Amino acid sequence: MDILRGFKDILPQEMRKWQKLEKIARETLELFGYKEIRTPILEKTTLFSRGVGETTDIVEKEMYTFLDKSGESITLRPEGTAGAVRAYISNHLENYPFKKFYYIGPMFRYEKPQKGRLRQFHQIGIEVFGVQDPSVDAEVVYVDKIMLDKLGLTDLRIEVNNIGCPNCRPKYMKSLKNYFEKYREELCDDCKNRLNRNPLRILDCKNKTCRNIASNAPKIHEFVCDNCKTHYEAVKENLSKINVEFEENPHLVRGLDYYTKFVFEIITDKLGAQGTVSAGGRYDNLVEELGGKPTCGIGFASGCERLIELIDLGDNQSIDYYFACLEDYTTCLKLAKELADKLNKTTYIEYENRSLKSMMKKADKMNANFVVIYGKNEKEKGIVIVKDMKKSTQKEVKIEKFLENEVEKWQ
Repeated sequence: MDILRGFKDILPQEMRKWQKLEKIARETLELFGYKEIRTPILEKTTLFSRGVGETTDIVEKEMYTFLDKSGESITLRPEGTAGAVRAYISNHLENYPFKKFYYIGPMFRYEKPQKGRLRQFHQIGIEVFGVQDPSVDAEVVYVDKIMLDKLGLTDLRIEVNNIGCPNCRPKYMKSLKNYFEKYREELCDDCKNRLNRNPLRILDCKNKTCRNIASNAPKIHEFVCDNCKTHYEAVKENLSKINVEFEENPHLVRGLDYYTKFVFEIITDKLGAQGTVSAGGRYDNLVEELGGKPTCGIGFASGCERLIELIDLGDNQSIDYYFACLEDYTTCLKLAKELADKLNKTTYIEYENRSLKSMMKKADKMNANFVVIYGKNEKEKGIVIVKDMKKSTQKEVKIEKFLENEVEKWQ
């Protein structure tokens, strides 16, 4: 039976990268005072249509939406921020001392599958509520960068922009509409639809012709209000003070309607068209729009699958001890338990009916450091043979002295 299109099994040979990614993410975010939150995969459809924006591609074309048995419209979450905001409101987290949260989990969008873009994908994200000071915008970018640095990722660039607020953006939208109206017939079908509903989305189009037209479109910095301009300039100043390099991109708008003022993306050239590995920005009106008290917010989300593509573990997957067991599996299991309990070493007991030669080949493929051989002769002598696979040496060890011998080896 075939797997669904756009979905992927994560196999053991790739899991080490996932484990490293999640471990470093949690360690980094916890260091900066972020607390983990887990929200449901399923939410009411209105959460995303109101929160993400009815004119976005996500809501119009990409959501997995269906009626449950009670007839209510529900949706598999396409992103993490709306659910986090709903949880913030529902659980009265404004009374919780920590206002910084993070999440790790799967998201779902019905998109055209391609490298770096699946229908089930995973994100690591953070959200900060109730802090208006532009210093926190700089912190969000800095924490994102620190996490990516700890993963060993290089050749990344940070792009930033000011996309205004509901007070100043309408004038810009009107200017954009007037500009793109002159090129209506050259725009792709999606952008023709966006022209009347949300011309800002045209700046985010990946169609080559639309991008060329957009390159000469009015720039938003000509329209932003003093409040947005002051905030944005302060964010840039704070980033410079903490030595975070960035580039300004006047066409950076992000694909979600809830963003205001400061937005950013972290981009690599190593993944082709799907080069954005992390992105985020400020959303000062979303909590109120979803029914909460007026509360500002800011966050980012990193695409796990894209980060996995960039992570290099260097060496192959390995194991500390491979037990080539030809007799009495219980004895091998006891020895493996001692290694796990006392030395925290990884073990693999061979239960398949194999020849010793075959088991040695398997141990070599598993990149085992040591092979413990235990067969009929070894049982009669009360010993095991411990073979050092790196040095190609071996020695006989009394079973009762096995752990003592291995402790000395690792000291």
